[in-house]
Formats: sequence, structure tokens, C-alpha cells
Amino acid sequence: MASFMNRAGLLQLGFTLGAHAGGRSQGAWFATAGDGAPVVLKWSPDKTMAGRYASLLPGLDELRARGMPVPEYLHVGEFDGGTLSAQRRLPGRSEDTWSPAVVDRMVACVAAKAGIAGPPPAAGQTSWGTFIVRALTVGLDGWAMHEPLRAAGPRAAAVLDRAEAVGAGADAAWFTDDGLVHRDLHTDNVLIDDGAVSGLIDWEEACAGDHRFDLVAFAFDLDGHGQSIWDLVDAAGFTPPVLRAYLAFLVLKCTAPAILHHPDDVPRQLDRAERVFDRYEV
Repeated sequence: MASFMNRAGLLQLGFTLGAHAGGRSQGAWFATAGDGAPVVLKWSPDKTMAGRYASLLPGLDELRARGMPVPEYLHVGEFDGGTLSAQRRLPGRSEDTWSPAVVDRMVACVAAKAGIAGPPPAAGQTSWGTFIVRALTVGLDGWAMHEPLRAAGPRAAAVLDRAEAVGAGADAAWFTDDGLVHRDLHTDNVLIDDGAVSGLIDWEEACAGDHRFDLVAFAFDLDGHGQSIWDLVDAAGFTPPVLRAYLAFLVLKCTAPAILHHPDDVPRQLDRAERVFDRYEV
């Protein structure tokens, strides 16, 4: 965050800093490019992010060519000891629930990611399958932590037991790597303008994997806002073990941060975890 106070350095790159973007994207800031175009700046202390962008951006270019509302990245490079990116700002705002037309468009956006390459999921996790299995069996810092649930009381621990049981029986070979996974597709990262999807944003964690995971992810997120679209997931052709693994991953990903940082949200997270686990016999 402090890096964005280096306004002089940003000006040298042609960017005039504006307001903090807010929302869940804590590291995003609005700015203006030298040609007057509105952009969103993001800074990461991780210098290796530049290499990740190099693997990711050709895939995003292909998505735009397929008609998907994905931002164009105007700049990626080292800045203040980390990595700075600048993407064109897209119109619209996020909404907690979606119209049927928006849901249909999102299903099409997920399908469009088939056959698009991307960077590996994480250091040491060279395949999507190994990433998912590791998350379910031992956890991944920042993505699917186990200890917060284990320490949060018997109800959270019981949810963790169910997720770990899925991981114990999972095989990395079940999971395909034939598309691009956004990995963080929730309602805050979908922009809607005049009732239509106008932007899919926050691609920094995207990776090669099973593109259909994102369908489960946004269904899971909408469920937390009281909107059920599980019939679309049921029709997507997942084998039951793969779908249960994705649900267990999402439960860990969403519940652990709530326990650590948003305790008021923990009952909602546990309600959803139990509801979805029961639905799919986890």
C-alpha cells in the first residue's frame, strides 16, 4: 500500500494516482494514464508476479478476442521493489445478486475459458490437481487454511473434518488442466452495467486448470447471498468426487478468512458450508 504513495514514481510512468478502489480489492487504486484513459493500478510486493503476468496476459488477450469483457493490461513491471500493473478500467459496478441474463452470460464466460493456457497454480504446485489435493489435505496459506477452522469451535471443526475427508480420498489425476481458472470469481469481481456483464476483473491469481471450477465458485458465492443456481452446476457434467472437492476447497477458502478477519460473518459461512455439503453429500 505504501508504494502507491510514490506519486512521483507513478508520474514518471505516466500515471496520475486517484482514489483507493475499495471493496475486497484492498491493493487496487484508480488512476489516469498519460492519454487520459481511466486505469486501475495494483501493486504487489512479490517481484515474481511479473513472470506470472507474462504467462497470463496472452490468455486474457485470447479471452477478449472471444468476446469476453476482460480488461486490457497497459503496463506490468517492477516498481518500488515489487510488481506494478495497470489495467484499463471497465464500466459498471458489482451486485450481490444477479438477473437470469447475467447468470447466463457468466455461464458463457466460464465456457469461453476452455482451452486457454495460464501459469501454474502456485509455486511447487505444477498441476491443478496437485493444488486442489494439497489444499484439502494440508492446506495452503492464503487460500485454504485448516487451522482456523480447527481452533474455532466444534461446529467449524466438524466442517473441517468433512472437507479433509474429501481430500483424503482425492486423486490429483481426477482434475483437468485444459483451461484457465480465475480462482477468485465472486460477485465483487463481476461488473454489471445497465443489466449486462461489463467486466470480469482481478485476474492476478488465475492459473491453468479446470475452467469449470469458476462455475462452482460463483454458484457458491451467490448461494451466500441467498440466490441458488446449483441446477446449472448439476448440469455441467462434474463427476461427484470432483464437485465435492471443489466445494470443500471453497468452504476452506471462504470460512478460514472469515474466522481470522470477519468474525461477524462466520455464522453465514458455516451455514452455507453445511447447506452445500448436505446438498452434495459431503
